[in-house]
Amino acid sequence: MFYGWGTSRHGDIQASVEIKDGKIIGAYISQCLTRYSCSWVSMLPGQVVSRQSPEVDYVSGATQSSNAFYYGVVEALKKARGF
Repeated sequence: MFYGWGTSRHGDIQASVEIKDGKIIGAYISQCLTRYSCSWVSMLPGQVVSRQSPEVDYVSGATQSSNAFYYGVVEALKKARGF
């Protein structure tokens, strides 16, 4: 499991990714330290797995949290590549 933090003006999100045989087999919101509930962006980890990419849809009303999750996944994937 690889972890990365994404930040936003409303708080931070720690994302984690699970890699097997060069593919993303799991993506998760490990910690949610935002002002708002992370239930707003709870569908984003599934998009990372299905798209095999950190590129996720923005969630209307939760753009900052979407960005924080995206950057957390990017950071986690950078760590996975260096592994």
